[in-house]
Amino acid sequence: RGKERYHWQAQNVKVSGVDDMVLLSKISEDAITDNLKKRYMDDYIFTYIGPVLISVNPFKQLPYFTDREVELYQGAAQYENPPHIYALADNVYRNMMIDNENQCVIIST
Repeated sequence: RGKERYHWQAQNVKVSGVDDMVLLSKISEDAITDNLKKRYMDDYIFTYIGPVLISVNPFKQLPYFTDREVELYQGAAQYENPPHIYALADNVYRNMMIDNENQCVIIST
């Protein structure tokens, strides 16, 4: 008998959804909407779907843009911390400066 394997986020799926929607057991419009709704209700406004960052406007102040967050995300790998615009910005900056790769960020409403 082998140990049962699961992703570290699997325990929290029913409560707050998943940080990265590629981990959803079924990817459909309903599953994506349900995951975003769960996260929104718990004030998790950032969610990945692979390398894409989705942000849902919370229509209220949240403590996501403090000096602590800047320090937490600066230089960290994208998946070391929960999804955040700072992770995306740091990743884009590193790819541009260190890897000398052109970057494009699309912001859509």
